[in-house]
Amino acid sequence: MEMMSMKTLNTSALVTADSPKGQRATETFRAQYNKAELNDESAQILNEHPGFAVYLAEGIRRFSAKAPDYGLAQSILGADFITPEEVTKARPSIVYTNEQITALAESLPSEDVLKWCKDNGYAVIPAPPTAMSLLDVREIQSAHFYSKTGGRYSDQKFAREDKTSFGWLAIKKTPVSNSTRKTWNEQNKLLSALEKVPNAAEMSWFITTYFEVRGIRLFEGIYVRTSSLDSGGDRVLVGRFDSDGLDVNRYWDDDRHDFVGLSAARK
Repeated sequence: MEMMSMKTLNTSALVTADSPKGQRATETFRAQYNKAELNDESAQILNEHPGFAVYLAEGIRRFSAKAPDYGLAQSILGADFITPEEVTKARPSIVYTNEQITALAESLPSEDVLKWCKDNGYAVIPAPPTAMSLLDVREIQSAHFYSKTGGRYSDQKFAREDKTSFGWLAIKKTPVSNSTRKTWNEQNKLLSALEKVPNAAEMSWFITTYFEVRGIRLFEGIYVRTSSLDSGGDRVLVGRFDSDGLDVNRYWDDDRHDFVGLSAARK
């Protein structure tokens, strides 16, 4: 019987810690280690922590992987398309796994959808890697919220249970056209069959992440209704995102105000 030949691994092509590129990475680690200014006890805890080596290995895999090609989306939407890499850079506590990066690349909206988003004033950004509530989003950077801690919604069910879902978020950067001075029911009639109303967690993630990455405040002078409801049945609003932070408020569905519009997301 003919023996199958086995492929030999070209180990000479592998980069090790002793290679020039490996030495550069090692120097980066050395600099950050020194910057941490650990005392003897902290250094010992780090050395003995079973998760530290796993964390390092995941970081090496994560940041050495070639980024997906988002050229088409960027050419259509420009600054209104935000990549997972941009989110991670702006928000270091947010980390997508290699599998999630691949999943996002494979589920990127089609060219037709991207063009629709462009034509309708939408931005497309990745949702968090894990489901997040409004309170979870606030915890990332509480300075971006008017109520840094506590607040009237901290004990509300919607603030804990209405969450983001993994994938791409396509959300309109302004209130739905002509949606102010209208009731909730009147506002919903302005949505197309392709649109829905996002919840408070999705809107707070979208607004604060867009600001972190692009430095632009959306909904700075206006509130928008979300799909979330408080315990009294009032509609939850987000907006007025000025230097004091994003405000979370509520009004009855039948209220009409000049400063209350409707939020919209692509289905």
